[in-house]
Amino acid sequence: MRIVDASNIVVKTAAQAIEQLVMANRIIANEGVVDALGHISLRNPENPNTFFITRGALAPIEVTKDDILEVDLEGKVVTKPAQRTVGEIFIHSEILKTRPEMTAVFHGHQPGIIPFTVADVPMRPLLNTAGFIYQGVPVFDDYTPGSGFLINTKESGERVAKHLGQHRVLLLRSHGCIIAAETMPKVVACAIFLGINATIQWQALLVGKEPNYLSPEEAKTGAEVALLKDGTMSRYWGYWTAKVKYAMPDMK
Repeated sequence: MRIVDASNIVVKTAAQAIEQLVMANRIIANEGVVDALGHISLRNPENPNTFFITRGALAPIEVTKDDILEVDLEGKVVTKPAQRTVGEIFIHSEILKTRPEMTAVFHGHQPGIIPFTVADVPMRPLLNTAGFIYQGVPVFDDYTPGSGFLINTKESGERVAKHLGQHRVLLLRSHGCIIAAETMPKVVACAIFLGINATIQWQALLVGKEPNYLSPEEAKTGAEVALLKDGTMSRYWGYWTAKVKYAMPDMK
């Protein structure tokens, strides 16, 4: 008997989006993708000019429906009474503004990816489930002086969105990563498998020989077949959701 019905991974209402966003926060916490920091957003299916994200100063493992705010594409909180949202809100607002085909944005600091933000070694796919980086992974290093490596102004958010371009993943030097995707399950999957691929890549490099990376063609096809299909996404989303329900009694 299935624990979770994950057949519908594309939300159609604001209420569904909020529910899915809460679960996404719990998943990335439960899978070890984030700790006390990190955030994820989802475009409002009823109004593409706003999106949902958590209030500020809240660990993803603690998120409930009451912690979700609606924010416009200028980074201003729409929810009344207004509350403070995450400090790097402009990562989400500017990417969702410039990438209308994307509905979800993730920002985190997985330890396994940090070496690739500071070393002269590009992140490349070794797994079919990480084939979504077939275009390459650019590294952002255009921080506002004195910002402490944070993307906490509209101008820095604009620079990040421009540097991301048409890629799915952007690394931030000495900071972490940003991922954009078409659905929430896809952005969660990409966040999980990006960290796994990064760890496997630097482990392979330690062996002493150049790894046998996937070619761009192999990676693109691999991702489409092994990860990004809606049917596959439903299976992964159901798996991660079931794990959350087992691990977190308040999510049953």
